Amino acid sequence: MSDVNYSNFEQPDFDALSEEEKRQALRNLTELTDHHLKQQVLAIGMNSQEEDLVRIEAWRALGIASSSDPLDEVLHAAAQLVRDPDEDEDVQNYALQTLALLPITEAEIQLALEVLQGNAYILVKGAAFAVLAAHQHVSGARSALESLQSDADFGSSAKRVLQSNQGSDNP
Repeated sequence: MSDVNYSNFEQPDFDALSEEEKRQALRNLTELTDHHLKQQVLAIGMNSQEEDLVRIEAWRALGIASSSDPLDEVLHAAAQLVRDPDEDEDVQNYALQTLALLPITEAEIQLALEVLQGNAYILVKGAAFAVLAAHQHVSGARSALESLQSDADFGSSAKRVLQSNQGSDNP
């Protein structure tokens, strides 16, 4: 296996790399400042023909691009992927974890609530809960957390998040 390192000026040709080299190249990305590179990484994350571990690394890399140019595209792609019942659950998990890191809107809060109220795998639901907990300031997040207080899996966590937020609101 080759040691693949890329700077902002030397971008990987993902099509020419093996799956292991793609994973390594994606792991080595510390910022996504180039629009074309962001588009490539997003395409890898959405491509169901790619190995799941490669796609997971792509979503992790997208999470570091918090003010990325194609932010709307990333948010839309993540929602599309999470709503696809045939999608790999680990990839859905990482897409939601990426949303927990990025600036989001009420639409992503609603997506997280849909996942929590649906029959998704528990780790996917956990990532959806992380979206709500990370973005309590976004419209709808607090009421979503309040609605989860009686949930068997996330009720106590929702109460804890709401109480800790309440404590920080009242110094």
